[in-house]
Amino acid sequence: MLTPIVFTTTSKSRPLMILDDYLYTRDRPTDTKTYWHCENQKSLNCHYRLHTCNSTSTETHILILKQTGTHLTSCNRDLIKITLRKFRKDVLDRTKSTQETTNAVLSQCSSKLPDPARIKLPPLDHIKRTMQKQRKRIDLPPAPNNMDFPCIPTILQTTKRNDNFLRIDTDPESTLTNSFLHISLGLDRLLVFNSPEQTAILESALPEIFYQLYVIHAVHREHVIPVVFCLLQRKSTATCQEIINKIVEFAPTWSPRIIMLAFEKAVANVLSNNFPQVCLSGCYFHLRQSIHRKLQKSEDDVGFAHGIHKMAALAFINPNDVINAFADVSTHLGDDFQSMLDYFEDTYIGRFHANGSRAKPLFNFEYWNVYERTKTHQMRTNSSAEA
Repeated sequence: MLTPIVFTTTSKSRPLMILDDYLYTRDRPTDTKTYWHCENQKSLNCHYRLHTCNSTSTETHILILKQTGTHLTSCNRDLIKITLRKFRKDVLDRTKSTQETTNAVLSQCSSKLPDPARIKLPPLDHIKRTMQKQRKRIDLPPAPNNMDFPCIPTILQTTKRNDNFLRIDTDPESTLTNSFLHISLGLDRLLVFNSPEQTAILESALPEIFYQLYVIHAVHREHVIPVVFCLLQRKSTATCQEIINKIVEFAPTWSPRIIMLAFEKAVANVLSNNFPQVCLSGCYFHLRQSIHRKLQKSEDDVGFAHGIHKMAALAFINPNDVINAFADVSTHLGDDFQSMLDYFEDTYIGRFHANGSRAKPLFNFEYWNVYERTKTHQMRTNSSAEA
């Protein structure tokens, strides 16, 4: 049976395991198991020991093969000491894996510390000196301020588990190894990040020299998780096509059946061209956003807001009845709504012609209508991905 644990490090960066609020220092590892002893073995002569299995252990759980001895009564569980150990490891990990200032790292890591632990923190100057020594040791370059920065340092190309994270760097001078892709797109530089177990490493901030962080999510075991991160200089049709091409290179069996996205015509066109059988659908939340952006009257006007809700509600009507429903709504809304009605008709319905036909809208009914998705209990928004 696997037991939940927490790994941290000693002041000399040696492995330290926290189990049931006791601290254990790694004694020696073998090919199949690892031996641990109580941290107080030398200071208090505590002989409690653990043997753990290497093949089944993870960063959060271990399989205990054997326990010998008993803890001394003097081996008190010091929760504050454990909290400070975790704080120190978090600070050093963040120092090594980011280019944030020392003040920013300390602020982020200390924000959740309880007051009793804050009181026992060493002087901040001492912590900062330790952080600076760590950065000098790994010798990371300064954060870039233009597109001519050199290739990403090797230490930043992998995750903590040594999984590939940097998949594509289109810098002509880049020499990616270990199965990393190396391409060139001329003047445009494109970085694509992807790892087997995705984290939110890049979601907290987007470097100013890039135009957009574009994230592709997937539904896995009823959870929406990020699977690809792309840093883009621009979001053009050519860039979108290049992203698809390169993803297919390292994921050749990728063949999506359903894709939900915002109301971005260039992206939708690229996806439909590359995956003819895919079902594209627009996010209902973004549909409402597009309507609200066209408002020309105060949102505090209750009657006006009610009219907006009527427009958005068209998404829940059977597609066969949408045109008639739009005509009914249009006749009941006043002149204040005319600009919004014109926008909605051009974009989502299709402008009415004198011969009785309608022009092709920018987004057809099948794209933005959620009638069938509501009936079959499918997702209507991608809010879970943007949360």
